[in-house]
Amino acid sequence: MFASYRRLLTHPGVPHLLVAGLIVKLGTPVLSFALLLDAVGRLGSYATAGLVLTGHALALALCAPLGGRIADRYGPRPALTGYLAAHTLAYALLLFAPPALMIGAAVLLGATTPPAGSVIRSAWPRLVPAASLPAAYAVDNAVNELMFIAGPLLVPVLTWFIPAYGVVAAAGAAVLLGTALLLASAAVRQVAPAPPNGLHLAGPLTHRRTLLLLIIAASGTFTFGCLRIATVASADTYGSAASAGVLMGLLSAGALLGTLGYGARAWPITGGRLLVVLPLAEAAVLLGAGWAPGFVTLAVLITVVGLVTGPRDAAVPTLLADHAPARYRTEVFAWLNTFMWAGYGLGTAVAGRLTGPQDTGATAFATAAAAAMAGALLAVVANRYTRVPSHASDN
Repeated sequence: MFASYRRLLTHPGVPHLLVAGLIVKLGTPVLSFALLLDAVGRLGSYATAGLVLTGHALALALCAPLGGRIADRYGPRPALTGYLAAHTLAYALLLFAPPALMIGAAVLLGATTPPAGSVIRSAWPRLVPAASLPAAYAVDNAVNELMFIAGPLLVPVLTWFIPAYGVVAAAGAAVLLGTALLLASAAVRQVAPAPPNGLHLAGPLTHRRTLLLLIIAASGTFTFGCLRIATVASADTYGSAASAGVLMGLLSAGALLGTLGYGARAWPITGGRLLVVLPLAEAAVLLGAGWAPGFVTLAVLITVVGLVTGPRDAAVPTLLADHAPARYRTEVFAWLNTFMWAGYGLGTAVAGRLTGPQDTGATAFATAAAAAMAGALLAVVANRYTRVPSHASDN
């Protein structure tokens, strides 16, 4: 089962890239939680602290494509160097500025976040052969999943020893260290910038199949946002809203196993067909979860949802690497982050609006299922376009 991952690690530069990515990706979830605690302590208001987090998240999501565009246009090494300097200054401002400037500092911090994740994802096709790309992106997604599980658990442990602002500083140090390690990677040093006459204002969004894949990714995170609401409402009907954390933990565990399973072997159904089959299966399970007769049944179904969504989330970047225009290789993965965050935010907003005080979560589950089915239909449309490898595509 693990032969594909052993082969992946034998390629030069892969272990270095994985270590850099792990350190960078650990910093993000740790920062999110620690920043909330620090903001509450310094500002004395959950409402204002929420604005700090919102400002940071929105700036990060909206400015990410710009970072990817700069990395493609001038090369990842100059781009990461500039972002590293700007991000260091933004952290200093966040940590030492008066509370009145904290929201603005958080916005600046999000806007200057180095495009390290996008650079890493764009580097895989240069480091490994096409046959190893599913394993590479599966590991990449698995690391993301692990960090978002471990990060929030690590923060309370760290706050036993250092104050919240110290944890924020530690998270920043991880991002900066990981970015510095990425700068030392041969996969970054040897990349030539894209010719300026081939770039368009809308970037990879002008490529139809790429745009459809990004929307499919957003539909997936929309379902995840719905599940945030659905699990709380359902757990509340079983007597403890806090047990929704158990359900979301099972979802993440299932996604981790599904992702690793996807990259471990070659499957008879691959590529675009997976993006049709998996969301349909997800929709069926979500509809069942809305009518689960008990908490144990619901927990099993939520785990199955994770097993299905893990491979789907690994398949999307693999297809983007195959089909997105080569001159937008980094920017397209920055757009992927933006679309995914937008889908998640919209999903939580819509499901929250549709879920009443006495709701069992069935409405949110049904909304998530509808989004999954919409994603499957979009995949059918995307599969109609000619499959042209990214290194040959110029559209």
